[in-house]
Amino acid sequence: MKIKSLVFLILASFTAVAQSETRHMIDFRADSLIQTTLSFDKSKIKGSAADNDTQLDLNLNYAYSLPAQPRLQLGSKLNYNKGTQPGFGDFENYGLDVGAILNFSAWNNIDTVDLMNSAYLSFFIGMGWSNEYSGLQDRKNEFLSSVLALGKRWDLTRWKVGQLTYSPEIALENKSSTMGKALEYSQSLRFKALQFSFFW
Repeated sequence: MKIKSLVFLILASFTAVAQSETRHMIDFRADSLIQTTLSFDKSKIKGSAADNDTQLDLNLNYAYSLPAQPRLQLGSKLNYNKGTQPGFGDFENYGLDVGAILNFSAWNNIDTVDLMNSAYLSFFIGMGWSNEYSGLQDRKNEFLSSVLALGKRWDLTRWKVGQLTYSPEIALENKSSTMGKALEYSQSLRFKALQFSFFW
């Protein structure tokens, strides 16, 4: 089964689940799925034949709300990005982060936290690896990463989608190399406007 079909089957299965407690959550960016699904790339490196590329940009983020502290979610993020960079050839980046999400909903009542309609602050740290395959000289790097984000969730029950929320956020992302390669560090501020979350 192709990866694209598997991703859509997984997401579709979460929409069919409806339970009284929503402790589990998966985030995804709609623009990543669209890019992955609608990419048709071809590249050619000097001295080799043209190649049909598969563009993948997957960000799977899972979080679990603690029963004793439901406003606190512990989570992990798996990132995978594969494609072609003009002038350099193929690249493949992947990483794994762990962290926590603090929700600012119903602070006065710990038993009725509405995770699907809350503002939140999250912090994740992890490791990332980047690989570039030019056919002439491969380049690899390893990064320590951290992401501090502020966001807000709105449920989509008015559109008859009970388990889905719209969850845009502003994120400050930092990466620093552990190998002393050409890219020593990077810092970016991103507005993730097409982000959604599934709860079950």
